Amino acid sequence: MLADLEALTPPLIMGVAFLIGVALFLRRQLGPSGRRTDEGAGDDNAGGAPNADPTDASHGPSADQHKV
Repeated sequence: MLADLEALTPPLIMGVAFLIGVALFLRRQLGPSGRRTDEGAGDDNAGGAPNADPTDASHGPSADQHKV
């Protein structure tokens, strides 16, 4: 019986290490993010630039847009 236990020890250690790794990964991915201080911190338009909406009347054509 001791030989069976010795044979199962490396797979058991790897299995436990894998489960701990999965738990830590999921905790990091699904947990609350502590990097943002307010809700608008991740906004791409934080610089105050107008939206690049082509239907907006105040939006002029850019250099890479061509009339068809």
